[in-house]
Amino acid sequence: MTIAFPQAFHAPVYNSAIAYLKARNFPMAEAHLRRSIAEEGATALSFHYLAQVLSQMGGRQKDALAPQAAALKLAPRHPVFIAALGLRLQDAGKEHEGLTLLEEALAIDPNNLLALPWALRLRRRFMLWTGQEQEDAALATLLNSDYQIDPLMLLTYVDDPLIQLKYAGLSAPRVAEKPMKAHAAHEKIRIGYFSADFYQHATMHLMKGLLREHDRDRFEFNIYDLKPVLTDTDSEFVREFADVYHDVSSLTADQIADLARKDEIDIAIDLKGQTKEARPEIFALRAAPVQISFLGFPGTSAMQAMDYMVADKMTIPEGDERYFSEKIMRMPGCYQPTDNARSPAQKGNLRQNFGLPEDKFIFANFNHPHKVGPREFAAWMRVLRETSNSVLLYFTGGSDLTAELARQATDHGVDPSRILTCGMIPQHEHLDRMAQVDLCLDCFAYNAHTTASDALWAGVPLLTLCGSQFSARVATSILSAAGIDGLSVTSENAFVDKAVALSQDPDATSALKAQIARNRESCSLFDTIAWTSNFEHLLEKAHARRVAGQPPAHLSV
Repeated sequence: MTIAFPQAFHAPVYNSAIAYLKARNFPMAEAHLRRSIAEEGATALSFHYLAQVLSQMGGRQKDALAPQAAALKLAPRHPVFIAALGLRLQDAGKEHEGLTLLEEALAIDPNNLLALPWALRLRRRFMLWTGQEQEDAALATLLNSDYQIDPLMLLTYVDDPLIQLKYAGLSAPRVAEKPMKAHAAHEKIRIGYFSADFYQHATMHLMKGLLREHDRDRFEFNIYDLKPVLTDTDSEFVREFADVYHDVSSLTADQIADLARKDEIDIAIDLKGQTKEARPEIFALRAAPVQISFLGFPGTSAMQAMDYMVADKMTIPEGDERYFSEKIMRMPGCYQPTDNARSPAQKGNLRQNFGLPEDKFIFANFNHPHKVGPREFAAWMRVLRETSNSVLLYFTGGSDLTAELARQATDHGVDPSRILTCGMIPQHEHLDRMAQVDLCLDCFAYNAHTTASDALWAGVPLLTLCGSQFSARVATSILSAAGIDGLSVTSENAFVDKAVALSQDPDATSALKAQIARNRESCSLFDTIAWTSNFEHLLEKAHARRVAGQPPAHLSV
């Protein structure tokens, strides 16, 4: 299946613009598209691609709305341009308006591959599903195509590492790797960290301890910041940490790769993977002799130029290496770092401070709503039906989901008053709020990641279902590294049974919380110094292989 555009438009300046767009040289693509519109005539495709370019440039999502609306005005009722305007509205934060247009496009063409995946995501975001069958039918349409489904989004719908490999490959950059000239050895191994999340973001919550504990006698560090500079305590920390700090937000992938080569970094570490604001072309072109995918994306890059992926024996078990284009760097314990210097959650009963009932067993879901689908919600409602003195605290991500939560709860035979909602608050307050709940309930295909380690840091047990793909096994890895047994199950029935049993056994729940508190001082999950040392050992192994002229290989400590 392909997306049906209107009749193609060809003109010299326009053709150059499209070439720049394919090369992700967005400033040149924008300039040529504006020139083409002025000199060669305004067409729906010209405005459409101008909007696409602007949407890819940091902080310009709202600028993309006008040209996308202009494209639709020139080709009214065309489902591609209706869907595209829906996407631009979503990018600009107008998600409800965006979903309305995506549904309009699907009403015209139910197989519209531009609209379908994002409509699926927003239906989840706002709990507008009608059942697992509807979602499965839409997924079948997508998976029977070779359309480039967003790999991060697909993780939430399908627990199958082979499917994830296929669609990661369809989305991987199609650029030729540049030959790499060897540079002279440095006194210290030179590491380059690449990310758009060097500010108060989930990635930095995990990375801060690692950066703080890095051995500056053996390594030096360059930071390549892919996002326009933000200023907060974490961004200031990163700039102080860096030996060399580059704001590369205005540079093309080619220019960033060339800069990294000029800097003679030995190892490039991509902290974004195939996520929003990622720049995978940098690594497809090759920015360093050794390139590692780490932390930001729980799946394969599907790029031959990406040499390694950081994992552990739980997230990528022996035998599952075939689902990854990279060689695997296996950390002992959990692949995910943590920061053991952050403040612990406040102890004691603070439920009243957060508007929570004093006399109920509180289940909670703190995952983002886009991870929650009909399967998870049905399981959680089964838990509530089988436990009379309980409530579910549901994280809404800042949206008002009151009406839809009530509708979904009623459809599952649960009194809507038993579902409480919560939104975004500062991290230290979030940990205090977490500490008030009795049991966190996880999502299935895409587990809690940062949220899972946050829960354990706050002293709260997390119940998870261990699946097949990396993203569905992370919470199990985290629990194992925390020394907590019995909270990872392998079926939805076992998940429901375990949640019900814990809610009916206060002594068992209290014992779990006490065990989590004891283990926090000694478990590998929160031993930031040991974790950093093990990670650095793997970096040295990868570097030594390259210096010796050996190809990448699976590595462990």
